[in-house]
Amino acid sequence: MKKFFPFALLLLTIGTAFFVSSCDDENALPPIDGYNNSNEVAATNLVAHWTFDDTNNERLSNTAPSNTYGTVGFTDGQIGKALNLQAGALKFPSIAAIGGANSLPNYTISLWLEAKNTGNSFSTYFGIFPTGNTDFWGNMSVSAETGWFPANGPVGDTLVLKTNYLSKLAAGGENGQDNRPDPRGKPPVGVFKSARVWCHVVARWNASTHKLELFGNGKSIGAYNDRGINSVEMIMRTPCVPMFGSLATTNTGFASAPNMPDWQVLATAKIDDVRVFNAALSQAEITALYNLGVAKR
Repeated sequence: MKKFFPFALLLLTIGTAFFVSSCDDENALPPIDGYNNSNEVAATNLVAHWTFDDTNNERLSNTAPSNTYGTVGFTDGQIGKALNLQAGALKFPSIAAIGGANSLPNYTISLWLEAKNTGNSFSTYFGIFPTGNTDFWGNMSVSAETGWFPANGPVGDTLVLKTNYLSKLAAGGENGQDNRPDPRGKPPVGVFKSARVWCHVVARWNASTHKLELFGNGKSIGAYNDRGINSVEMIMRTPCVPMFGSLATTNTGFASAPNMPDWQVLATAKIDDVRVFNAALSQAEITALYNLGVAKR
């Protein structure tokens, strides 16, 4: 007969209590905008998620990257760890949930970003690109005009975000749109003083309103939101693959695309908690993602 050791039972009890307590800590905190953590926001519409918590794999499908270019690593992030690109890019194979022609008729891309190479060339942080691309632009992307303002100038902290949308049309042809702030406008629109610091970036496409919108730290900052009645639900060019750090070029394995142009460089940035939703999130949901991220939840 086995002997019963009270000390072993005590250790087991303490260990179990600690595990339960650790799991419950987050739920014990007061909700933010009605949510305990970012994973609860529009959970049924979340179709891809990169945490970069010491893994580059996409969380929902566990898809690993297919290629890296330049210097790619990890660093401290806004929520846990983050992707650290030093003139680098990270490319994935096609992921079913975001790789079909009709996977993202409306969409929202949410990410935390620390853009480092302001004062240099155009930078792309995330996009979904057709493998047969004959130009630079993907089905959609989140980038920045990092060459617009000198890094050490009086407006060097201005981050000029940019997003693009390029959809096939049912009758043939394509419809391409983009949006960005206009900090040089008269008056300026969407001046976003968040270069070289962590900021929350959202790109949202809503075909019913024909709006392609950019949000910085929860607020709309795009100068050209309404893209007109000819813009439609996204029909992606396929097959297509997600990539961080670059547009589509021969330098990043797109054989039919152009070589990397002089005006673009591989990204130097920290990127964290990247989420792709198959719906246009509400303002309240975008605000919640920002506030939860600020609280590192």
